Amino acid sequence: MTYTDAQKYHEEQVEEAKKKEEKKQERAQDKELRMLQLLEDVKSGTGYSTDQILSRYFSVPRQRIWVWTKEGKLPEPYKIGENTTRWLNSEIREHEEKHFKGASQ
Repeated sequence: MTYTDAQKYHEEQVEEAKKKEEKKQERAQDKELRMLQLLEDVKSGTGYSTDQILSRYFSVPRQRIWVWTKEGKLPEPYKIGENTTRWLNSEIREHEEKHFKGASQ
């Protein structure tokens, strides 16, 4: 391999690494936009949410979502599949008004 071949190979590798990094950043942005939309869905009472979405919405660990559910501060989730559980966002909003926002007044 000559010096110019090695240099050309190196430039190709650098370019490929840049493209990979750009794709990675693009995927991260898309993921964040999707998360923001899911959080907006909770706020508007539209659709269903996971414990992960609710933990981000309430700014608490995921375990706290389950504790609040057992305490009755959040509604019981719906079991959609064997390992799939979702909360109805409209019910989340009702419980939020009743147990969180109403409690501070």
